[in-house]
Amino acid sequence: ARDRQEAETRLEALRTQYAELSQQRERLEGLGEESPCPTCGQPLGANFASVLEQLNEQLETVRVDGQYFRQRAEQLSAVPASIDGLEEGRRGQQQEVAVAERRLARIQAAMGEAAMVAEQRAQLTRRLEDATSQLAALPSGYDAHRHEQLRADVQRLQEIDTRMARVSGLLERELVMRTERARVLAARDAARERLMTVETQLAALGMDDATYGTVRAAYEAAATEAQRAELEAVAASGEAERARTALETAEQARRELARLQTSLEALETEKRVHDELDRAFTDLRSDLNHQLRPELADIASRFLDDLTDGRYTQLEFDEEYRLLVLEDGVPKPVISGGEEDLCNLVLRLAISQMIAERAGQSFSLLILDEVFGSLDETRRSNVVELLRRLHDRFEQVIVITHIEQVREGLDRLLLVRFDETRGCSVVTDATTALAGASLSPEAEVAAGAAPAPWGEG
Repeated sequence: ARDRQEAETRLEALRTQYAELSQQRERLEGLGEESPCPTCGQPLGANFASVLEQLNEQLETVRVDGQYFRQRAEQLSAVPASIDGLEEGRRGQQQEVAVAERRLARIQAAMGEAAMVAEQRAQLTRRLEDATSQLAALPSGYDAHRHEQLRADVQRLQEIDTRMARVSGLLERELVMRTERARVLAARDAARERLMTVETQLAALGMDDATYGTVRAAYEAAATEAQRAELEAVAASGEAERARTALETAEQARRELARLQTSLEALETEKRVHDELDRAFTDLRSDLNHQLRPELADIASRFLDDLTDGRYTQLEFDEEYRLLVLEDGVPKPVISGGEEDLCNLVLRLAISQMIAERAGQSFSLLILDEVFGSLDETRRSNVVELLRRLHDRFEQVIVITHIEQVREGLDRLLLVRFDETRGCSVVTDATTALAGASLSPEAEVAAGAAPAPWGEG
């Protein structure tokens, strides 16, 4: 699924590129030799045929790439027949398992029900045997005289039972009444004793009704005052508790303020250090940009000169490191998609070389993935020759591409294809086997640096 998505994304990009190139070719064919040059804006004139041929080559390259990625997407979209067969077999087996599980459930339920029925049958058999024994023990025949005697005995016993029930109720009530009578007598005696004690105390006080009223009023006033004082004490206690809480909160806030002030002083000190470091790094970055940008532009310009056969000899960068191509010292306002890809390749090679030079040693590996798609045949050859000249900076160079023409300039070829029977990718060394054969459009060629002159790939 990942490979299919990648192929579809690449195919969509190629379709867009093909549409743009087709529109550009239609404009050129419609205007003829009076068509403006995409670079300088002047009429093409005698160069019309070469520019049109270059557009046709680019269209053919994009078309071939599109066919490859379309076939690749179609190949990855189809589900293998073996997987369909296995999936169908899996569904059938799942249905059989479901039927077997339902049958097993019914069998287990029937077994449980059979055990229950067997147990019930055994119980019924025992009850039948008991009933049969009891029936066999009963006397046979009917005795009317005995029946009348038993009926009289039952009536007499019922009357005795009724009388016993009434007597039992009276006995229980008598016990309750005796207990209640004893409790009432004890309460009466205690009340009499208390009355005598109060009368004795009252006689000893010698207090009449008027004095008693005065003392009672004073007592009630004192009780009211005591209750009010108690309420005020409770309120004062609450106020004191709230004051203590407020004091603790204020003390905690004071400690937190002191801690925050200490932290603020430390942060301000750290901020001043960071500001100074930021200023120093900004100055350093500015100095490095002023030093590196001209050097990087010079290295990239040499690479561009080699790859374009001297057509473009100079590159410049603005403050944002945006590319600007110069043609005869004049900025070129419009560049094609292939030229833009070429400039990006040149920039990456220049950055790699600068890093290698400043590191003081050559890089061991350089990998280029699909860098020839938008380049014409001449520039492809120039890129291969340039990579050969980078041997002193990159010991190994690996190029990943599906364009057949590139393999002729490489030292070693590795063919990567997808084996449907094994379900994985297979890598074979095709350096000798593919020397005179054409590569399959379904494969990609990984060309690595050979021992000579680039080192082991």
